[in-house]
Amino acid sequence: MNPKSLLIAVGILAILGGAVYYTKENPPSTGDEKPKVVSVDKDQIQELTISRAGEDPLTVQRGEDDQWKFGPPLTIPADSSSVGFMAESAASLEADRIVEENVTDWTPYGLDQPELTVEIKLKDGTTHRVLYGQETPTGSALYARLDGDPRLFTVYSYSKTGFEKSVFDLRDKKLLHAAQDKVSRVVLNTANRSIEFGKSSETNWQILKPQPLRADNFTVGDLVRAAQNAEMTAVAEQGETPDSKYDFSKPLATVEVVDEAGPHTLTVVKADDKYYARSSDIEGVYEVSSTLAESLDKKLEDLRNKKLFDFGFNDLAKLQVRDGETRVAIEKKDDKWVLASENGRELDSQKVQTLIDSLRNLSATSFASDNAAEKSKFGLDSPAIEADVTHVESAATEKVVITAPSNEHVYAARDGQPTSYEVEKSAVEEIQRAIEDLLKTEEPAEQENGSEKKEE
Repeated sequence: MNPKSLLIAVGILAILGGAVYYTKENPPSTGDEKPKVVSVDKDQIQELTISRAGEDPLTVQRGEDDQWKFGPPLTIPADSSSVGFMAESAASLEADRIVEENVTDWTPYGLDQPELTVEIKLKDGTTHRVLYGQETPTGSALYARLDGDPRLFTVYSYSKTGFEKSVFDLRDKKLLHAAQDKVSRVVLNTANRSIEFGKSSETNWQILKPQPLRADNFTVGDLVRAAQNAEMTAVAEQGETPDSKYDFSKPLATVEVVDEAGPHTLTVVKADDKYYARSSDIEGVYEVSSTLAESLDKKLEDLRNKKLFDFGFNDLAKLQVRDGETRVAIEKKDDKWVLASENGRELDSQKVQTLIDSLRNLSATSFASDNAAEKSKFGLDSPAIEADVTHVESAATEKVVITAPSNEHVYAARDGQPTSYEVEKSAVEEIQRAIEDLLKTEEPAEQENGSEKKEE
């Protein structure tokens, strides 16, 4: 290659390399950056005031606990989450574009008498006022300006609608102020019955009244959450004395939630095909959703545990099952299931799991009686089937007895508890089949290769 050509090529490469380095260190504008009307630290916002044409200004303030509250004259609690989201929007108000750099007459844009003004006051006393005017000729955006700034902006419509909030939009709509993780007792009163629940452990509930009964943790949990999270959908009356049309003397349901601070009571009634509620925590009458009313309108049967066994998906250490004269004792040893009743013969783990599943799935179709003295009436004093399971972690044992599935009705009961449950025949027959299948021994495969066959 010609030395002169080589030098030129090296020079071009050097220039290109320098250009690449400069571009990397100084990237060009993408053209997507939008001008900012306001850009402040959201944590520095102390107060927001929303002024709309023809309405009283609405002010929200940051409290000492960093929670938002309404400014005077309002004394109702604010929803800190909703106000916080609005404050976050106010901290970084982005424009679509700058229409003019220096405007002296704001009248043509509706900014001499703005439809909406957002005043942002910071902790250091600095104030920013954003004014929203009329729509642009195309209707796709709005005119806006920052007080004291000569520039005319256009902003997207959602920038304005994010601040067009009413008192109801920003108020705390929760009707009960019970601590979410501190509820220890719940009382539900309906037209037919009063039911009381108590926490038996961190996650488990027990029915205490009308008598001690096993509760369905999921259903009771849903009931408690429905009461704790109950929200108003509208304000019916804001006074201490409700209108006569709201007859709270005959409620659809009353629920009392007890935490460390004491009881919190919510009463729900139906009037004119709508549902209304009154709370012990806030004054007034409020419209509520039909979903809330349905969540509280529960019967005792809806809230009871229908499963005969409580072990769920916890690991088991032992199973002892009797079906008539057949008795089976199974133990877990070194991650293997063995038949203790047959000198520790190893079992097919899948077959053991089938038996465990059949016991777990045993559920009541109805509650025959809650009187222990009536168990004999259902044949539970001489059961055809018995099943004991032992938990791994707690070493607790559960025992269930079952009547023969050949009877017209099949009943079951938990040892030491008064309730007699009616169960499906098919579910009990599955338990019997699982026991029978578990005890079958595999026939050794016939060895043909390497053996001589006798011929006649």
